[in-house]
Amino acid sequence: MSTVAIFALAGAAAAEVVISGSGYMGAVYDTGVDGKGGDNSDVVFDPATGEFVRVSEAGIRFQSRARVNFTLTQETDMGLTFGASIRADQASDANKGQAGSVFMSGTFGTISMGDVDGAAESAVGNLSGVGYTGLGDFNEAFYLQQGNSDLDNQDEKLTAFALPAMLYEYNTGDVSLYMSLGNPGGIGLDDTTFDTVNVNVEQTVIDQAYGLGAKYAVDNYSVGIGYESIDISGIATDTVTSVQTEFNQTVDSWILGGSATYGAFTLKGQYGQGSGDTLDLTQYGLSGDYTFDDVTVTAFWRAVEIQTAGDTASAKSQPFGLGVTYDLGGGASIAGGLVNPDRFDEDYRADLGVTFSF
Repeated sequence: MSTVAIFALAGAAAAEVVISGSGYMGAVYDTGVDGKGGDNSDVVFDPATGEFVRVSEAGIRFQSRARVNFTLTQETDMGLTFGASIRADQASDANKGQAGSVFMSGTFGTISMGDVDGAAESAVGNLSGVGYTGLGDFNEAFYLQQGNSDLDNQDEKLTAFALPAMLYEYNTGDVSLYMSLGNPGGIGLDDTTFDTVNVNVEQTVIDQAYGLGAKYAVDNYSVGIGYESIDISGIATDTVTSVQTEFNQTVDSWILGGSATYGAFTLKGQYGQGSGDTLDLTQYGLSGDYTFDDVTVTAFWRAVEIQTAGDTASAKSQPFGLGVTYDLGGGASIAGGLVNPDRFDEDYRADLGVTFSF
């Protein structure tokens, strides 16, 4: 990793600015590309969800990316450490607290604000992913409070975290404690359909969001648990009678996860549930990583079951993936993966490419 350090004048606390970067290039096979650079898709009805979805033929496309990261740290005369982290492409959103993050730490713990993970995700984390692009990040658990920094595609962003958000972390021995809050000002969401049968939910606002988490890690083992809650208000419109009703509900979720490393093998597992007046969620999964020489083989499997009000059956999916990474040394690796999203509009995704870190 290349770095540039800038130090203050003698007699003042040292300030440091670290510049690093990452990138990748390769080829991806997925839907949305007809093999000629265009979108070749049709809209069809999915009887499992009761929705019209866009189905595209699959094809191969190139995908590359380059990123520059800035990490800034400073220390006060009293021994407090503060700083910030930002990607170059986040400059505009970071100016509004919706990307990047700033922090201050001391004996009291660490307080971070901006586009930060919630307490539950900080404590439990996610299963191991595959592919040089992440292939949709289907290994990631559903969190009500989810930072967006690691998501490659804004269309895949699913969060009720009103930004800028706040995360507090305190470490004592082998135990880490977390608390997170969404922006007290709330956030307005685009029109969303919660009940896919005959109710449209509009003018949705996340009025309050908070989370709690704890993690215990010792030697090669760890276990974490997280709890989240959000208050949602809006207007529900019956598409049959056109009757509008104001609503206010609370959605809660909890998730438990752990990891264990045995020599060259690492196993991770998760289980979680969420519920509200119009939503029931169950999710669980496993992942494994096996490393030999410079090669790491990764596999994951998740099960997600969501039922909304008015649905006669739950929407179930069981995405799984398999990937291989070969470390070339010097910050470069060859990575490839295959994922079955278990979604109506596609059979599988695959990629193969080279990743870089500077």
